[in-house]
Amino acid sequence: LLVKNSYFYSTSNNLTHTRCTNMLKSAEKIIIITERIICSRIIEYLESLGIKAYTIYQDVSGQGERGMRSITGGLSRFGENIRIEIIIENEEEAIAVAEKIYNKCLSSKYAGIVYIEDIRVIK
Repeated sequence: LLVKNSYFYSTSNNLTHTRCTNMLKSAEKIIIITERIICSRIIEYLESLGIKAYTIYQDVSGQGERGMRSITGGLSRFGENIRIEIIIENEEEAIAVAEKIYNKCLSSKYAGIVYIEDIRVIK
Protein backbone atom coordinates (compact mmCIF):
# COMPACT_ATOMS: atom_id res chain seq x y z
CA LEU A 1 0.00 0.00 0.00
CA LEU A 2 1.19 3.48 -0.81
CA VAL A 3 -0.16 6.58 0.90
CA LYS A 4 -0.03 9.91 -0.87
CA ASN A 5 -2.11 12.96 0.04
CA SER A 6 -4.56 10.89 2.09
CA TYR A 7 -5.56 8.73 -0.87
CA PHE A 8 -5.24 4.97 -1.18
CA TYR A 9 -3.49 3.70 -4.28
CA SER A 10 -3.78 0.02 -5.08
CA THR A 11 -0.62 -1.71 -6.26
CA SER A 12 -2.70 -3.87 -8.63
CA ASN A 13 -3.08 -3.20 -12.35
CA ASN A 14 -6.35 -1.36 -11.73
CA LEU A 15 -5.18 1.83 -10.07
CA THR A 16 -8.13 3.15 -8.14
CA HIS A 17 -8.18 5.60 -5.31
CA THR A 18 -10.57 6.05 -2.46
CA ARG A 19 -10.53 8.59 0.31
CA CYS A 20 -9.14 6.78 3.37
CA THR A 21 -8.29 9.37 5.99
CA ASN A 22 -10.35 7.40 8.51
CA MET A 23 -7.91 4.50 8.02
CA LEU A 24 -4.83 6.59 8.81
CA LYS A 25 -3.35 6.17 12.30
CA SER A 26 -0.76 8.40 13.94
CA ALA A 27 2.59 6.81 14.72
CA GLU A 28 6.24 7.67 15.25
CA LYS A 29 9.11 6.68 12.97
CA ILE A 30 12.53 6.30 14.60
CA ILE A 31 15.38 6.82 12.15
CA ILE A 32 18.91 5.70 12.99
CA ILE A 33 21.77 6.67 10.69
CA THR A 34 25.10 5.22 11.71
CA GLU A 35 28.08 3.12 10.72
CA ARG A 36 27.40 -0.22 9.07
CA ILE A 37 29.81 -2.02 11.40
CA ILE A 38 27.33 -1.77 14.30
CA CYS A 39 24.18 -2.72 12.37
CA SER A 40 23.96 -6.23 13.82
CA ARG A 41 24.51 -4.86 17.34
CA ILE A 42 21.63 -2.40 16.90
CA ILE A 43 19.34 -5.09 15.45
CA GLU A 44 20.11 -7.47 18.33
CA TYR A 45 19.39 -4.68 20.81
CA LEU A 46 16.10 -3.79 19.06
CA GLU A 47 15.02 -7.41 19.21
CA SER A 48 15.92 -7.57 22.91
CA LEU A 49 13.51 -4.65 23.37
CA GLY A 50 10.77 -6.65 21.63
CA ILE A 51 10.98 -4.80 18.32
CA LYS A 52 10.71 -7.28 15.46
CA ALA A 53 9.85 -5.03 12.50
CA TYR A 54 12.30 -2.58 10.95
CA THR A 55 13.71 -1.52 7.59
CA ILE A 56 17.42 -1.25 6.82
CA TYR A 57 18.81 0.89 4.01
CA GLN A 58 22.37 0.12 2.96
CA ASP A 59 24.98 2.49 1.52
CA VAL A 60 23.70 5.79 2.95
CA SER A 61 25.95 8.79 2.41
CA GLY A 62 26.04 12.35 3.68
CA GLN A 63 28.01 14.87 5.68
CA GLY A 64 27.87 15.75 9.35
CA GLU A 65 30.00 16.95 12.27
CA ARG A 66 32.53 14.17 11.67
CA GLY A 67 32.95 14.97 7.98
CA MET A 68 31.82 13.33 4.75
CA ARG A 69 30.57 9.74 4.81
CA SER A 70 30.46 8.22 1.37
CA ILE A 71 29.18 4.91 0.09
CA THR A 72 32.72 3.95 -0.86
CA GLY A 73 33.61 3.81 2.83
CA GLY A 74 37.01 3.29 4.34
CA LEU A 75 38.81 -0.03 4.64
CA SER A 76 36.64 -2.78 3.24
CA ARG A 77 32.98 -1.92 3.99
CA PHE A 78 33.54 -0.63 7.54
CA GLY A 79 33.16 3.05 6.63
CA GLU A 80 29.73 2.76 5.07
CA ASN A 81 26.61 4.08 6.71
CA ILE A 82 23.20 2.49 7.12
CA ARG A 83 19.73 3.82 7.89
CA ILE A 84 17.36 1.83 10.09
CA GLU A 85 13.69 2.80 10.37
CA ILE A 86 11.30 1.58 13.05
CA ILE A 87 7.60 2.47 13.38
CA ILE A 88 6.09 2.63 16.86
CA GLU A 89 2.53 3.75 17.52
CA ASN A 90 3.08 5.24 21.00
CA GLU A 91 5.07 8.50 21.18
CA GLU A 92 6.40 7.95 24.71
CA GLU A 93 7.56 4.44 23.82
CA ALA A 94 9.25 5.76 20.66
CA ILE A 95 11.15 8.40 22.64
CA ALA A 96 12.25 5.82 25.20
CA VAL A 97 13.43 3.41 22.47
CA ALA A 98 15.30 6.17 20.61
CA GLU A 99 17.10 7.23 23.80
CA LYS A 100 17.99 3.62 24.66
CA ILE A 101 19.41 2.98 21.19
CA TYR A 102 21.49 6.14 21.30
CA ASN A 103 22.83 5.50 24.80
CA LYS A 104 23.53 1.80 24.25
CA CYS A 105 24.89 1.83 20.70
CA LEU A 106 26.02 5.29 19.59
CA SER A 107 26.65 7.79 22.37
CA SER A 108 30.41 8.12 22.16
CA LYS A 109 32.14 5.44 20.11
CA TYR A 110 30.33 5.52 16.76
CA ALA A 111 29.21 8.31 14.46
CA GLY A 112 25.48 8.49 14.05
CA ILE A 113 22.19 10.17 14.74
CA VAL A 114 18.80 9.03 16.02
CA TYR A 115 15.70 11.09 15.36
CA ILE A 116 11.91 10.72 15.38
CA GLU A 117 9.32 11.79 12.82
CA ASP A 118 5.55 12.00 13.25
CA ILE A 119 3.88 9.89 10.56
CA ARG A 120 0.51 8.42 9.64
CA VAL A 121 0.09 4.81 8.56
CA ILE A 122 -2.75 2.70 7.23
CA LYS A 123 -3.55 -0.17 9.57
